[in-house]
Amino acid sequence: MKTCGTLAAIALFCGLILGSAPALAGEAGEVTCSTPGCGYHHNLKIGGGKKSPSLTGFCRATRQFVYVKLKSWEGYRDTVPACAHCPEAILPIYDGGQVAEIPCPKCGNLTLHYKRRLMFD
Repeated sequence: MKTCGTLAAIALFCGLILGSAPALAGEAGEVTCSTPGCGYHHNLKIGGGKKSPSLTGFCRATRQFVYVKLKSWEGYRDTVPACAHCPEAILPIYDGGQVAEIPCPKCGNLTLHYKRRLMFD
């Protein structure tokens, strides 16, 4: 019976930690295109540290990844800011898996991959 109680406590702890805030840490990695001959690569930071609220996104108009500093973490997933280079709203990126849904800025194919290198706070 102790096992069930321990598992429940672990599940509760994980739920509180993982669900307590939308973004407690950021990550950095590399985006690459797998289309033969393309060669696109880009170093990408996703999110920001606790004291550096930021939103990563992709601007469809300029075909660039952008990093937007926010005033606070409040509304992190509710607010989609405009690109710094044009008035269009960015496509927000909250995790590296979303990069696969973005066309390569160089060749236009849906062949981008993200590989996380480190996490930061």
